[in-house]
Amino acid sequence: MPFLLRLAALLCIAALAAPAQAQDWPVRPVKIVVPFSAGGSSDQLARLLAPELSATFKQQFIIENRTGSAGAVGSAQVARAEPDGYTFVNAGSGPHLTGPAINPNIGYDPLKDFTHIAMEAADSFVFVAGTALGVKTLTDLVALARTKHLTSASPGPGSLGQLILERFKRRAGVDIQHVPAANSGMNEIVGNHISLTMTTLLTTGEMIRAGKVVPLAVTSAERHPAYPDVPTFAELGYPDTRGDTWFWLAGPKNLPAEIVGRLNAEIRRINRTPKMRAHFDKLALSTRDLDPAAVAKFVADEYAFWAPLAREVGLAVQ
Repeated sequence: MPFLLRLAALLCIAALAAPAQAQDWPVRPVKIVVPFSAGGSSDQLARLLAPELSATFKQQFIIENRTGSAGAVGSAQVARAEPDGYTFVNAGSGPHLTGPAINPNIGYDPLKDFTHIAMEAADSFVFVAGTALGVKTLTDLVALARTKHLTSASPGPGSLGQLILERFKRRAGVDIQHVPAANSGMNEIVGNHISLTMTTLLTTGEMIRAGKVVPLAVTSAERHPAYPDVPTFAELGYPDTRGDTWFWLAGPKNLPAEIVGRLNAEIRRINRTPKMRAHFDKLALSTRDLDPAAVAKFVADEYAFWAPLAREVGLAVQ
């Protein structure tokens, strides 16, 4: 009987301790794993966010770049971490949407193995042509592609850029050869070695503004405020040729609800500040103001959209 009483007392103490720990969080530095190299979109966003979180929560939010396998290495590390609120990942469309859709053996389930917390921002894709190609519109391109062999780059095999390209090809009924290239082939396009590329506005914005490439269509639902003259694929007759590279904060599954709620509220507040809005405008990024349940639904809906496409275009690893 004394043993059972002691056991009951210990269980009560443990039950009371868990909420207290969540309330006290954080009591030491917090790590945000960026599953890509320094300088990329994911890294830039994480480094904009971390100082703001550090100031609010009075603990350092430290960035750790953990690269490998198109973001899968860093993401898997966080999926296996303790759900104590001290290890997060700057999740993104590549390692959490298209990667698992293409490779079922990636090492984690993007829906079951993570707690998806708060949206950060999105970088839309744009289909651009080299000036030497002589096309001004998407209609021009489709006509040319039916008479001439064309090539198009993307950030890499199985990337969101390639999937968007493959969907457009099927909807337009054209055959354009995919060519993976560093920096989405921007140098090769300017040098007239590659015809086109499907890449992000952040990657190609400077060359668009300089007139070195011709933007044909953007993947956002509406015309981008930074590029109001560039039509969307949807308004040109390709409503399902869409896709933004989204980034959001995620952690291991079973994170305490209080920590999730506090982080969600703070990131949403940060995203509304004039300082962060100025960064988003400068980088041509957009964002969404979603609570944790809506973030989880967004990720699930996007995965449901991209997984069938990966199978449709034959990119899935068996």
